Amino acid sequence: MQAPKPPNEAERLAALARYEILDASPEEEFEEITRLAARMCNAPIALISLVDHARQWFLSEVGLGVTETPLSMSMCAHAILEPDVLVIPDTRADSRFSDNPLVTGDPHVRFYAGALLETDDGHALGTLCILDYKTRELTEEQKDILRMLSNQVMKQLELRRMVRQQEQVIAQKEEARAMLDTAYAHEKQITETLQRSLLIDIDDRVFPGLDVAALYEAAWSEADVGGDFYDVFQLSPDEVALVMGDVAGKGLGAAARTAEVKYALRAFLQEYPDPARTLTRLNNFICQFHDYAVEDDPRFVALLLGVINVRTGETTLAFAGAEPPTLLRCDGAIELVYGIGYPLGIIAGGEYEMTTIHLGPGDTLMMATDGLTESRQGDKFLGQDGLANLATQARDADTLKGLGQKIVDQVKEFAGGSMRDDMCLLLARRSDA
Repeated sequence: MQAPKPPNEAERLAALARYEILDASPEEEFEEITRLAARMCNAPIALISLVDHARQWFLSEVGLGVTETPLSMSMCAHAILEPDVLVIPDTRADSRFSDNPLVTGDPHVRFYAGALLETDDGHALGTLCILDYKTRELTEEQKDILRMLSNQVMKQLELRRMVRQQEQVIAQKEEARAMLDTAYAHEKQITETLQRSLLIDIDDRVFPGLDVAALYEAAWSEADVGGDFYDVFQLSPDEVALVMGDVAGKGLGAAARTAEVKYALRAFLQEYPDPARTLTRLNNFICQFHDYAVEDDPRFVALLLGVINVRTGETTLAFAGAEPPTLLRCDGAIELVYGIGYPLGIIAGGEYEMTTIHLGPGDTLMMATDGLTESRQGDKFLGQDGLANLATQARDADTLKGLGQKIVDQVKEFAGGSMRDDMCLLLARRSDA
């Protein structure tokens, strides 16, 4: 007689599937339990039987020699319908088992006893059972042993399930981390490509009456790709524009904003070559099209814009929260040029002012981002004065590019070779008359 299905069969099978144990390789923890059950109950056969939808599968077996049987032959399918240990002293005398092939043929089972393998929420997964070739009884002590051992099976199953869950969580975290690493590497590659395309190579560019050199070093090993940038372009036959900027933030977003700021500034300055008016328009443009009030995503821009008249030497500067530039006079004197102005993108409608200086023949204007001035040695920052002193020590360089390289090398030496931020340096020297 085949056992009827339990009323909660779908839920019971789902509970069994949660353990992911069917068809698993033999595990010593379960093998020890079946051996102990056979020994304590003096039985030739002991099984940990799990009742699936069409078969019973033996998680562990002693004495039977098979790993599963069809559900039509399952004695345990009857046992899971009982509230406690099911004991059949004589299988031939029980209508549920009398015509079972395991009874009528090999191995001629005459005795069966099975203790439920039950989940905490009441789903019977199968049994820990013992079988014998002769009719017999179980003592109350042996029934208790079967109950205790079946509890141990469930504890091992739960422990195994928890371990697998932890392994899956770890694997998922590792997979997610690998995916993030891949995405990060891809974004960084795009960002670096975009940022480098914005850093024009000015070594071969000629500006009559003005020598220009630029140096940029990214702190790739210390931070994500930053938003430092520079720009140099001809405004008119007599005027050259110089830009030094630092877009807040890192990564692809900062690089994209850099491109936006750079080309908007070019357009505004070409339309009306006035540095202060250009910064005013650029600030309003940034504030209008972006929400810069997001605390965890600051997007302001520190920027210094200068226009040099190479014929007269008159230089107009407009500041937007940028580092003050340094004037290296040809006679050895050094001057820091200060100006006032909020970073772009903070206050809509803000006005910017111009500062005018004179660049004589042989004088050099040095513009830098805070990656240089904020380099540090322990708790000591280099600062503006420190950068000016390094420029003084390096002014014996043969070329303007060499001067910039010496300054950058000295900054890195001051910081012990570990740069915490990108470094951007722009030098402009008016040619001798």
